[in-house]
Amino acid sequence: MFKFAIKNMGVRKVRLLLVILSIVISAGVGLLSYNVAAQVNEGIMSTAAYYDMIIGPSGSATQLAMNTMFFTDKPLGTVPYSYVEELRQSGLTNLVVPFTMGDSFNSARIIGTTPVFLEGKALAEGEMFEDVYDAVVGYEVAKTYGLKTGDSIVTSHGLNTHGLEHAASPLTLTGILKKTGTAYDNAVFTSYKTVWAVHGEEEHGEGEHAEEEHGEGEETEAHEGEVCAILVKSKGFNEYYRLSDFYSQNSRLLCINPATVLREVLDQVDLSARIVFLLCGIILVMNIMVISVITLLNLFDAKKEISLMRLIGISMGHIALLYLIQNCITGLFAVVLAMLLSHCCLLFMSGFVASMGIVLNAWIIYPVEWAIAVLVFAISVLPTMISILSMSQKEGL
Repeated sequence: MFKFAIKNMGVRKVRLLLVILSIVISAGVGLLSYNVAAQVNEGIMSTAAYYDMIIGPSGSATQLAMNTMFFTDKPLGTVPYSYVEELRQSGLTNLVVPFTMGDSFNSARIIGTTPVFLEGKALAEGEMFEDVYDAVVGYEVAKTYGLKTGDSIVTSHGLNTHGLEHAASPLTLTGILKKTGTAYDNAVFTSYKTVWAVHGEEEHGEGEHAEEEHGEGEETEAHEGEVCAILVKSKGFNEYYRLSDFYSQNSRLLCINPATVLREVLDQVDLSARIVFLLCGIILVMNIMVISVITLLNLFDAKKEISLMRLIGISMGHIALLYLIQNCITGLFAVVLAMLLSHCCLLFMSGFVASMGIVLNAWIIYPVEWAIAVLVFAISVLPTMISILSMSQKEGL
C-alpha cells in the first residue's frame, strides 16, 4: 500500500508541490519567529539578571543597558573612576565592575574591565588577562581571525573598522574563551587600565594631530580616571534601593536596573512576535483552504481510478487509507522541510545579528516548535481525513 501510494503521488506532481510549498511557508515562518523570539528573550534576561544596577552618564536607559550587556551602540559618555572606589567602600555592594569601550579589533569591540567581568565564562585555552596590554578574546573572534594564545593584535581607534590603528600599543592574547552563545563570543576583553594606557600613549605620541584624526566619538572614550559605566551587584533589596536613591539624585548620572529596562525592550519584541504569530495563523487558515481544494480536485480526478479499484474488489476503506497515506507522507515531508529551512535561516541570520550583540544558536529546538510542527501536520492531513471519511461510508460505485 505504501509503495503504491508513493507511485500514485507522482502522477499529480504540480498539485503535490503546491501543497508542500504552502505548508513549508506557514510552518517555516511560525517556527522561525518563535525560535528567534525565545532565544532573544532568554539571552537578554539571563544576561541582565546577573547585575541589579548599572551606573553611567545621563542619557538613554536602553542605550546604557544594551551597551554594557550586549556591547551594542556607542557608550553614552564617561564617568569618573572615583565612583567605582566609592561604591566598593560603601559596604552596600558585593560586586563593582568598571566598564569601558571605545576601540575595536576589526569588527570585534574592545571591552576594558576587570577579570571579574568574565566570571562564569570558561577559558578554552590560556589564562585570564592580568597585566596591562594582556587580552582575552571571545570564541568567534579567535575562530574568525585564526588567533591563538601568545598572538599580538593591533586595535583601532573607534568602534568601526576604519579608525586609526594603535600600532605602538599591541595587545597580547593570554586566553581564549569557550563558546558561550552570547555577545561575549564576539568581543575582546582587557583591563580598563589597558584602555587608559593606549589612549594615554596616543595623546602623548600624536598631540593635536590625533585629535584631528579622531573627530567624532572622542567624547565617548574613557581616558585615565574615567570609565563608560559601572556594573553593580548590591548585597540585597535594601542596599539596592539605598544606592539607587543616592545616585539617582545626581543629574549627571543615570542609574538603571538592567532587568527592568530590558523587559521593556522585550515587551516590544513580544508585540512584534504576536503580530507574526497572527499572520502565521492567517496563513495556516489559507493553507487549509488550499489543501482542501487540492484534495477535492485530486479525489474528483481519481473517480475513474477509484471505480476501477472497486471493480477488482478493493474496499472503499482501503482506498480511503491509500489517500490518507499519501497525504500523511506529503504533510510529514513538508513539516520536516519547514523545520530544516527555519534552522538554516537561523544559521544564516546568526552571522548578521552577532554584530548587534544578539547570538542565535541554530541548533536549539524548543518543545513548542515540536508542538507547532505536529499542529501543522495535523492541519495538513485534516482535509483528506474529512474527505475519506465521507468516501469510506459509500460502499457503492
